[in-house]
Amino acid sequence: MPDLLLIAFASAVLLLAGTVKGFIGLGMPTVALTLLTFQLDTRSAVSLVVVPMLLSNVWQFWRGPDRVGCVKQHWRYAAILTLFVAATVWFSQSAPDIFLRATLGVFVLAFCFLSWRNMVPPIPAHRVRLFEGLSAVMAGLIGGLTAAWAPPLVMYLTGLRLDRDAFVQALGFLISAGSVSIFVMFVAVGHSSAPDLAVSTFLLIPALIGFSAGERLRHRTNPEQFRTLFLAGFSVLGANLVLGALLG
Repeated sequence: MPDLLLIAFASAVLLLAGTVKGFIGLGMPTVALTLLTFQLDTRSAVSLVVVPMLLSNVWQFWRGPDRVGCVKQHWRYAAILTLFVAATVWFSQSAPDIFLRATLGVFVLAFCFLSWRNMVPPIPAHRVRLFEGLSAVMAGLIGGLTAAWAPPLVMYLTGLRLDRDAFVQALGFLISAGSVSIFVMFVAVGHSSAPDLAVSTFLLIPALIGFSAGERLRHRTNPEQFRTLFLAGFSVLGANLVLGALLG
């Protein structure tokens, strides 16, 4: 695909991914990476998503109700996540793309299944530190491979039974922390080049346009109907990634 066509395709994908994120508060990397891997290898897709993912989540965190309280509550998770993302990127440099695609597909399916079923129980107060550590390690491993860390992260925050604003702000803070780690490590190991990062920075524009549109749509339509359609569609795409990797 010529570069201009690739940029046009990626812009459309980030516009959609931003709209989904603005509408339901998450899903940008899941949507963007799942669609971009139809045209790109997984690491190239992550390179294009990393700047919009980082800056949109910084914005999401910054607009929340209690920045200091959010950092105080979740700094341990952020620290563990950052370290394990960095370690996973470093030690998976030679992992074949087919493995990364299959991993992405499995966790897209896990994210859709758990989101659909709303089956996460509350975390007992005396077990919060244990589940915080386990979730952060798992999110770091998954994030370092695919940048799609939604299943363990959302499960943990759901288990805390945060109110919606605190939940959305915590997502912004923690995904920002992981995104910084991916950004630094992808540059360090050579997965991201200067042209990749320039395109990724440009893709912030459609991502933010989509984010703004999604926020407006959220106030006019039923989020549950959209969520059902979104999860159904991405269950199919996740299954396609897994089957494509298996059939190779």
